[in-house]
This record gives sequence, C-alpha cells and structure tokens, in this order.
Amino acid sequence: MRLLVILCVFLITISCKEEKTKKVSEINTTTAKVQHYICDNKCENSGSDAVGNCPTCNTPYTHNPAFHNSDFLKSGPLKVPENNQAPTANTPASPSPAQNSLGVYHYTCANSCNGGSGTASKCNSCGETLTHNSAYHN
Repeated sequence: MRLLVILCVFLITISCKEEKTKKVSEINTTTAKVQHYICDNKCENSGSDAVGNCPTCNTPYTHNPAFHNSDFLKSGPLKVPENNQAPTANTPASPSPAQNSLGVYHYTCANSCNGGSGTASKCNSCGETLTHNSAYHN
C-alpha cells in the first residue's frame, strides 16, 4: 500500500511539471512580439520599441523593417469610404441671391435695361451679357 501511495505522488509531480512546461512554452509563442529595433548580433532578450543599445553586447540597435509588416497591412490598403457626391466644378456652395437686402441686383445690364440677375447671364431685354455690379456688395 505504501508503495502505491509513493507511486501516485511520483506520477502527480511528474505530470504537474510537464503541464507547467507546456504553459510556459505556450506563453512564449503567444507573446512573441516583433521589435521595432533589433540587435544585429541577435542577442537573446534584446530589441526595443525605441532606438538604443543592446543591453547584452552594447551594439546600437538597427531598424527592423519586419516590424511594419503587421497583419492588417497584409490584406492590402486600408478601406476608405468613397465620396459619392457629384463634383461641383466652379460653382459656389450656395449661389448669391439676385438682389441684396436693399434691392440692388448683383449683375445688371450695361445698357441700363431694367432688372438684373444673380449670375452673369443674358439680359432679358436686349440680350447683352450682364456685368458685375459692385454696388451689390456695399
């Protein structure tokens, strides 16, 4: 009976050690991180996110281009929403009103015809192109 108890204790201690070893190796593989700066001599436990020197051999770190090969960039460029609005070439965001608060037209006829417009269109009376009226802005 005593031999059986000793054998059980021995088996339990061996199985616990193996389980701990597995967990440590799993942690090392899952937390392995690509460092931004690395030692050219590949010293163990060296590398950093900032420029500096290797603590083991005191060699200056060099830039690690593999740091920029993150998984989210491997699938291609980042998706940016498209702008589906129609372009507004040479048109103001909102056209100015034909008349200001004093009733002065923005564009008037150079032939002194009555009326005017908010754009440089044709005069309704004589057909001439309306000209800018600077008095509109006063």
